[in-house]
Amino acid sequence: MISIHYFEPSPALRQHVSSLYWFETQMPGFADLMRAELGQIRLLVDGVGRTRYGESNARANSGATLQGPTTAPTHYTASDRLRLFGIGLLPLGWAELIGVPAHELANDAVDLDSVMPPAIVARLMDQLASAPDNASRCRVVCEFLHARLEANRHPACWFTRLADDWLTASPNPSVDRLVADSGMSARSVERLSDRLYGASPKMLARKYRALGAAVRLGMGQASNWQDAAGDAFYDQAHFIREFRAFTGLTPARFQAQITPLTQITMTKRRQLPGLPSLVRIA
Repeated sequence: MISIHYFEPSPALRQHVSSLYWFETQMPGFADLMRAELGQIRLLVDGVGRTRYGESNARANSGATLQGPTTAPTHYTASDRLRLFGIGLLPLGWAELIGVPAHELANDAVDLDSVMPPAIVARLMDQLASAPDNASRCRVVCEFLHARLEANRHPACWFTRLADDWLTASPNPSVDRLVADSGMSARSVERLSDRLYGASPKMLARKYRALGAAVRLGMGQASNWQDAAGDAFYDQAHFIREFRAFTGLTPARFQAQITPLTQITMTKRRQLPGLPSLVRIA
């Protein structure tokens, strides 16, 4: 009922793209609770997806959609057949492929042709719809991404390298360490983080601390909350509160009710050795 095929990004795209995948479901009433995640382009060849951000903001997605980075879980649903190609965007990819400040679209989504030339987006969707197999679909998308990168470069790639390393080097990233290593003021670091990651360094540290624990639980690398939390949280109450804020579930419910799509995503991502380390903890 659910099929997802991941493609490993080419070397030229590894600093820009967190994942490339083709997703299909024939399941009537498909629903999934998505953890807080990176920005994404979703190219819907068939069907309409609906994303609910919190209690008051919902978006119906068809055709080419751009979702900003999220700092809380979202509910994704579809009532009928759904086929789409997904492109996960690393912060540098967001800067060079999209260009709009990430915080302006955080926890929201817009039509892709509102931030890219509509003719380019229309051609991409036509080519994707006519592609006969997964390899052809991936080739269409990668040619589009390479063309966009040729035309757009961003001077802040040094910061994304620094911040990605900061997020993955420790299960409890210190904001003071990021500021010190950047050589900039705390306010300058916060502005760059908002523009490229869609959130402040403090929020990013909380997000990746919780998502790292979720991956350890989901992959069976931790059998209880203490193993998953390590030394990154004050106590069990703090861990549960933070875990739920970014996954939508308590640790116990996450282990007991992990959705098929979440399990497939975690497993298949970790089978691709070329994926950036930032993706592996998220």
